[in-house]
Amino acid sequence: MIASLLSSPSRFDRVLRLLDEERRTLLKGPIADLAGLVERREALIAEILAQETVIPQGFLTALKARAERNGHLIKAAIAGVKSAAAEVARIDEAQGRLRTYSAAGAQVDFARTRVTRDTRA
Repeated sequence: MIASLLSSPSRFDRVLRLLDEERRTLLKGPIADLAGLVERREALIAEILAQETVIPQGFLTALKARAERNGHLIKAAIAGVKSAAAEVARIDEAQGRLRTYSAAGAQVDFARTRVTRDTRA
């Protein structure tokens, strides 16, 4: 029993490991796994706050550094998703037209005409 207590990671270490796992998930995916990791981390932090009277300064420093690191990764991921969505919208918008230039150098847009076929009965 004592050996298992000494060999098992503390709650502080488990929180930091979860933050490291969140980082790996942000970098390599799948992003859908983040929800479960965040729930586990928040529950563990709530447990620490409810049961611990003294929280080590080293833990708080490491927690802050890892949380900030992950926050930067999340912001970068959001920026990437927004950029990709804007690019897809731009492609969708351009798909139905052709832009060229006249002899005078002015832009001329040609809208794609729909091909219809008349059928006779």
